[in-house]
Amino acid sequence: MIFRISKSLVLSTSLLALAACTPQGPNQWMPRGYTHQDSTPISSPAPSSPWLDEAVIKDTESLASNTASWQGAVFELIDGLQPVMPVDGSPINVRIVPPVINQDLALDHYVRQAMIQKNLTLTTTDGIGLNLLIDSQPLTNADALAQAKTTPSFDYVEDMELNGIYLLTAKLTDASGNVLGESKTVGVFPHEKAEYFRLPGSSIAPVTGLTNKPTPIYMRD
Repeated sequence: MIFRISKSLVLSTSLLALAACTPQGPNQWMPRGYTHQDSTPISSPAPSSPWLDEAVIKDTESLASNTASWQGAVFELIDGLQPVMPVDGSPINVRIVPPVINQDLALDHYVRQAMIQKNLTLTTTDGIGLNLLIDSQPLTNADALAQAKTTPSFDYVEDMELNGIYLLTAKLTDASGNVLGESKTVGVFPHEKAEYFRLPGSSIAPVTGLTNKPTPIYMRD
């Protein structure tokens, strides 16, 4: 008898608990997506139109001309180090001298390309082989212009237009930092973009340096 009463009591209590959970009005808990809590879209906005327009390469002739200019200047730069380049297959670690600008990245690409064509061994492992320190500076920089004037292959004319002209330098050192050889040349890249890097809708010029407030492309001069 006691067992039956207890069983009935438990069953009644369970039914009352379930009844308390039953919604008494319109359903309010159905999910409505992220707009229910916040109207901010989950995805990033699409890149701005000015950035999209500028990112498209339309002048392929200028692109080819710029590539040829880079290759010629870099081969001349590497040839200046030919007497001290390793002939025993010792690896070379190519390093960019900071701060890094777009032209340094292009220089790094063409230097590696030229060294591979010359059958030189490259490495990215620190502490082994030799180090090749490379750098590019626009001749609008007074120090770069002063160095360029001492380069035999460059004929400076007073008040000449310097935009698109860069001083390229390379220094070969051993693992201890001893300088084995240096080379420099001047490259003319009239179609080169003078920017550190590009973000959607923003651009940073090397003359101003890195900033937390990049200038939108459509507001540049």
